[in-house]
Amino acid sequence: MRSPAIIFTFCLVGALALTEDQKAKLEEYRTACTTESGVDPQVVENAKKGNVAQDDEKLACFSFCMLRKIGIMDEDGDIKEDVAKEKMIAGGSPADKVDNVVSKCKHITGPNKCKKAGNLMKCFLENKSFNVLESN
Repeated sequence: MRSPAIIFTFCLVGALALTEDQKAKLEEYRTACTTESGVDPQVVENAKKGNVAQDDEKLACFSFCMLRKIGIMDEDGDIKEDVAKEKMIAGGSPADKVDNVVSKCKHITGPNKCKKAGNLMKCFLENKSFNVLESN
């Protein structure tokens, strides 16, 4: 079953115009977050292809880790609206759409930081915003 919340994580990077140094940094984050969350690297690869088991806590924590490292969420799991907007606009999204998406998604909640990150990504994806992990 696909989980839009996780698929989002894997597309932000693909949507952004990244330099080689930025891609290398994201790969570093991906490696660190895989270790930190304990997610199976194959689960991450499957998620990049859209094949995700629903409610995978380790994958949700991987997503939180990535969002935290790229600056969209803070340590408490709160969204940094200005950073999210900046990254979306830098990725080529129109400013008016970015404002609309962030307004819709900024109040997303969850029972913990990981679930909140997954829910936030789901909101971004449902609003066709951006995605986080595709550095190729």
